[in-house]
Formats: sequence, C-alpha cells, structure tokens
Amino acid sequence: ISNRISLLRGYISFSRGSSSSGIQPPPPTKNPCPDGYISWYLNCYKLVEELATWNDAQDACKKQGGHLASIDMSYDQAFVAGVVLQGKADAWIGLRRMVDGSYSWSDGWPVFFTQWGPGEPTNHRQEGCVSMHASKWFHGTWNDTKCDHAKPYICKISSGTTPSPCKALTCHSCTLLLLL
Repeated sequence: ISNRISLLRGYISFSRGSSSSGIQPPPPTKNPCPDGYISWYLNCYKLVEELATWNDAQDACKKQGGHLASIDMSYDQAFVAGVVLQGKADAWIGLRRMVDGSYSWSDGWPVFFTQWGPGEPTNHRQEGCVSMHASKWFHGTWNDTKCDHAKPYICKISSGTTPSPCKALTCHSCTLLLLL
C-alpha cells in the first residue's frame, strides 16, 4: 500500500469550490530492467532456476549485461535472500575466493559486507565459490561451495559505478563509501 501511496502522492491535487477529487491516474511507468528482472535500488536482479556451475552462471549473467549478484549492504542482502527463498534452492552469488585466500565480487565491487553461515567459510575440499542458503534454518546465509556444483543463480545488472578497489579501509574512496 505504501508504494501505491507514494506513487499517487505526486498526483493528488486540491482545488477550492470543486467537487472533483482532483486525483489523476499516474502515468504508466516503464520497468528500468530487462524482461525477467526485478528492479531494486538502482539494480536489476533475476533468479535463474536453471542449474549451472559458478563459471557457467557468471558467463550467462555477463551475456545479459550483468554479473552474478554482488551484495554490498544488509538491505541488498535481505532483498536477495527473499529472491532465493522464492526459488527454494541454494543459489550462486558473485563472491569467489582468490588465490591469496581473500574474496572478490565478480563485478569488481569491494567486499564490505558478508553474511556467512555458522562456521563458514570453511574452504573444505577447495570450496571457492559462494552460494546463498535457501533452507529455513540457514536462510540467506552464505556458504562456500565447490565451483563445479550446479545450482540456480542470481544475476545482477547494476546501474551504479563500481568504486575503485581498495586494499585497506584507509583509502579515501572507501572511507566515503562507509560513511554513506
């Protein structure tokens, strides 16, 4: 209801001496996302239920102009977790372990936020790619998984610009991002 109210808020007008309500229908809105994608905070997301390895899923997302989903704050985490729950199966996200043991998002976004499940990441048997749990006990938490497992995945097309990568949180652009 609040979305409808906010859409109508700009179209309600009052006039004295008129019995007309002054409410005019809002103009049709165009979805800023490609077909099959859901718009959320300047980004477009799509749950693909077709099973794929992490690399194949990333390639499929890139062909559509995006990447496997990066998650940079708790609001995005909650939204993506809701999308995963609809699919009822764990799904790939764009986080992957690098050779040095650090993690990196497939779209180049710095890793500021994580939502690891209990005891994760484990790197058990070379688990280097990350999926989001759909189970009711660990819903929305992240698990490092072998990259060659086939899972559904979430693509993200971002309209924002990726900040420059930072090695530490002392660089100027990272500090600004943390304050926002």
